[in-house]
Amino acid sequence: MVVVGLPYTCSPVYRFPAPTPFHGARFYNPYEHLLGRWQRANLHAHGQAWGGLTNGEQASAHVVHAYKALGYDVAGVSNYHSIAAHHGIDTLPLYEHGYNIRKRHQLAIGARDVDWLDFPVWQSLNQAQYIIDRMARTADLVGLTHPDARRAYTADDLTHLTGYHYIEVVNGPFESTAPWDAALSSGHAVWAMANDDTHDVDDPRRLAAAWNMIDAASTHSRDVIPALRAGRAIAVARGPNEAPAVDVTLTGLTLVDGTMSVTTAGALSEIEFVGERGASRAKAVGVHHATYTFTPQDPYIRVVVRTPQTTMFLNPVVRHDGDGHPAAPVAVVDPVWTWALHLGSLAAVIGTTVWLWPVRRRTPAASDRAPRLDSPQETD
Repeated sequence: MVVVGLPYTCSPVYRFPAPTPFHGARFYNPYEHLLGRWQRANLHAHGQAWGGLTNGEQASAHVVHAYKALGYDVAGVSNYHSIAAHHGIDTLPLYEHGYNIRKRHQLAIGARDVDWLDFPVWQSLNQAQYIIDRMARTADLVGLTHPDARRAYTADDLTHLTGYHYIEVVNGPFESTAPWDAALSSGHAVWAMANDDTHDVDDPRRLAAAWNMIDAASTHSRDVIPALRAGRAIAVARGPNEAPAVDVTLTGLTLVDGTMSVTTAGALSEIEFVGERGASRAKAVGVHHATYTFTPQDPYIRVVVRTPQTTMFLNPVVRHDGDGHPAAPVAVVDPVWTWALHLGSLAAVIGTTVWLWPVRRRTPAASDRAPRLDSPQETD
């Protein structure tokens, strides 16, 4: 009980910023300065780790080989609480964090060390924020994985949580953009990820079901991580029973006087412009090019490109007032309520532990009892 309860005594209480849609006369376009060198990447897959305690079927090196054989440039091995790149595996330094019953898991990208703290039974919004903040201390980027699994992150959670950079909109064969739109509609400029989350590279339902196209000069973390931070990436989902091949690419997304212009190469596509709360704003079918002009009611617009084979989720163009990347809302620690919670939680853990501790009533052992006078005694 003490081991499970102690983490709850150290969680701070936060003051969360009020959800505020993007606003301003300027726009941030993550694809404004494309290099045109797309690196195909999976950032969430599992190999064997911890002596088989976690459920990766193959060795991490075998996982990397399977992805490279499919033409991937970056094969991310994200074992639970273990950085495979630090053990000689040809992958980015990353790992998956989390061992709680809600499956509130996170992806640490550019990880320098593993953070072990988690809240295994129950997590409040404050505790979820604390985990994100702790991970950000030892990783360049933090992503939220499979937000819909067991309702790990609700729409209300995502209107408040801050400090993370990516959210999985595709996890294996499962797509879910509602959590992403909940965050975007509240003024959080977070980007989309699409990953297999495979634990067995022989499972065709998971292998190459999803991937990311990252506009980076090389596959080295010094190029990939800044590109991811800037949002120069695209989340891609493969259609059921389709070949795991890249059939369409983004060649440009420009913005002039509030009008977005999207251009693709490859297969003819349906290009859809999606706005606040996931509402469809416009759509063009069977094209390589489409445009949309922002209205005063549009805090952001994101683009979805669909072919019979794949679906590409582009990161949004968002309104803002400054230069460069939009300013991110920040949750700050409330010191008074934090100390009150710490003292109350510690008292609760100690009190519950004492109450549950078995009370052992001493019963005299047979050898301690006085011999009965009417019973024959053993003799040598």
